[in-house]
Amino acid sequence: MRVKGILTYVFVVVAFLGTSAQSSGITSGDSLNIRDASNQKQGWWKVLNNDGKYKGYDSNQLVEEGEYLNNKKTGVWTKYYPNGNKKHELTFANNIANGYAKIYYRSGQLQEEGIWKLNKWQGQYKYYYENGSMKYDWDYNASGKREGQQKYFHENGVLQYLGDWKGGKEAGELVEYYEDGSIKAKRYFDGGNVIAEKTVNLVSGKEFDDNVKKYSGKPVPKQVARGQFVDGYNKLMNPDGTVSKEGTFKDKRLIDGKVYVYENGQVVQTIVYEDGKRKGAEGVQ
Repeated sequence: MRVKGILTYVFVVVAFLGTSAQSSGITSGDSLNIRDASNQKQGWWKVLNNDGKYKGYDSNQLVEEGEYLNNKKTGVWTKYYPNGNKKHELTFANNIANGYAKIYYRSGQLQEEGIWKLNKWQGQYKYYYENGSMKYDWDYNASGKREGQQKYFHENGVLQYLGDWKGGKEAGELVEYYEDGSIKAKRYFDGGNVIAEKTVNLVSGKEFDDNVKKYSGKPVPKQVARGQFVDGYNKLMNPDGTVSKEGTFKDKRLIDGKVYVYENGQVVQTIVYEDGKRKGAEGVQ
């Protein structure tokens, strides 16, 4: 069995590098959007949607910002979603995305992070579910191929796969786990090819090992007082243990997420919110 990685970042970089900074209408007497005597961009620049070029953004809304040095992007550049949350933070050197990168869900929750260098991931790379739990914890070599121990997680934070890669291919033992942490299967690979006669399949709950606890990708729960919540992702519960609301909150308001309406303990309606506004309802009676 081959477990394939997801490199959505490649598409983000292509889109980002195709975006050129524009004047925000700020005069040369201000500290932003400065051009020198040679008409080269210098210092901190803010790109605004002042000509309607960026779909989904309000007029003059901030789209991205960062620093120019001699007309080239340098340091960390931040791009935003139309709802104001960060979309990605890319580190530039000499106008090329080359360094630490972070990519976010529309909700503002971190989705991916790692080092992007020479058009490929290098070193440790992490990918998260939108609830904050880790999905992948991988390592890449200097050639952009996965190398060494690789870890996958179920959405509940329990380890899903654990194995070694060499030159971008599975090598040696790969252990698969059920969501309860018990071992589901043990497979052996040679150069990315499974050795069928060494494969062992197990029944759920039969066998456990210490790796599940050691490599749990489940985040530390937010310590929130009863009846309160903090900015960011939250899941609010009813007294009976059912979920009342879940999603991204800001200033005690649900920005992106869902509200559940129950009847006799069953969800009869799901109200969807985007950018702080009600967008519709599902399952209306």
